Amino acid sequence: MLLHFVICGAVNLDWLTEHNKKTPLWLFHGAVDQVVDVNYSREAYKRLNDGKREIKYTEYPGVNHNSWDNVFVEPGVFDWLF
Repeated sequence: MLLHFVICGAVNLDWLTEHNKKTPLWLFHGAVDQVVDVNYSREAYKRLNDGKREIKYTEYPGVNHNSWDNVFVEPGVFDWLF
């Protein structure tokens, strides 16, 4: 099974909504990211959480753009990914 996880990213929601209907997604973002606006991930989650795909969203309060530090110690992330 192909899985994707996105860390502090921004996506083309029109393309992703149309072309990614079966790939499970887990989005991660720092709540105070000053490089990529956290609202990109919030909006992506709202739009993609339509009951047609498996999607998770984790937002880290007080974390800036380096949310990958939290992601790589997130309980269950590697079990989910692999």
